[in-house]
Amino acid sequence: MKKLEKKKRPTGMRKRHIPIRTCISCGEKRPKKELIRLVLDARGFVFRDDCGTGQGRGAYVCLKKSCWERLRAVRRLNRAFRKEGPVTLHPELWA
Repeated sequence: MKKLEKKKRPTGMRKRHIPIRTCISCGEKRPKKELIRLVLDARGFVFRDDCGTGQGRGAYVCLKKSCWERLRAVRRLNRAFRKEGPVTLHPELWA
């Protein structure tokens, strides 16, 4: 009897994993690189985390203007960061 041999993939044909995140404003799922990460730090300030390594709880938002406006109007940040009461936004966040 012949043993069944596994077919090997040619080198360089490996599929790369792309992390997917959800926008907290519109609920659309997109690749992580297409979204902006917001972080709630220990002091209670929400700020933009461009490098993606900031400490604290993170949430992702689309680059669309409508998503940013909806963030201001509705208390989506409170829900995303699981925080009661007002969220203090860092001034540079909206610049």
